[in-house]
Amino acid sequence: MYQEQLSELNPKNVVEHLNFITGDFEPVLMCHCAKTKFCHRHLVAQWLENELGINIMEFNVIDFERKQGYLKKKSVPSLFNEED
Repeated sequence: MYQEQLSELNPKNVVEHLNFITGDFEPVLMCHCAKTKFCHRHLVAQWLENELGINIMEFNVIDFERKQGYLKKKSVPSLFNEED
């Protein structure tokens, strides 16, 4: 349902509004959710990235990526099969 609400918005207008209200400061999306818990902020960040092609970085979280509202540890490719 949250994705439906986002789809009704114009992402360019959202970013322009965020820039307007933050003035000379870079907009920051914040929450107090635990790193591995679901968070709507991740959905918004992913939506803006997908729609506008911008990169929204997580502060102080290097080895994780956003997936469907969660932060997931980035998988490291292996030369070996997990079954071996």
